[in-house]
Amino acid sequence: MALKISTVNTIIISFVLVLAFYCQAASAQLQVSNATVRLLPPGVPNTSAYFTIENSGTQDQSIVAAELNFARKAELHAHIMDGDMMRMEQQQQVRIAAGESVTFKPGGLHVMIFGLAEPLQENQQVSFTLVTGDNQKIDVTATVVMPGNESSHHHQ
Repeated sequence: MALKISTVNTIIISFVLVLAFYCQAASAQLQVSNATVRLLPPGVPNTSAYFTIENSGTQDQSIVAAELNFARKAELHAHIMDGDMMRMEQQQQVRIAAGESVTFKPGGLHVMIFGLAEPLQENQQVSFTLVTGDNQKIDVTATVVMPGNESSHHHQ
């Protein structure tokens, strides 16, 4: 009986380790760089986050959500031309093709941040989490920067 339990435990542990490795490998294929959050005047409750995300894997990945604790909520957004007017539109997912990168930048894709808990300060570090289509979590640390400096910051 002890031998059977030991064999079952070994199989279960092996399965868990393989699953953990697979999950780690999937999230390790997505790397975020140049993450910033735009500093807006005090009293403005919403802002946005920008970054580049690279998929170094061999399979397409998608970002489906952003989570944070320094504001009420976050959504994936894009600026869309509608005739001669530009408007923001919430995105259900953002696809990152295998071997490609996607840049979230002013006037394009961004993480819209609603209901800041408190005013942000220039050079402050804030953290948020990107969630993939297969429910992996990517922790991101961003630097709060003045408008116009979103792409010039190079922290991960």
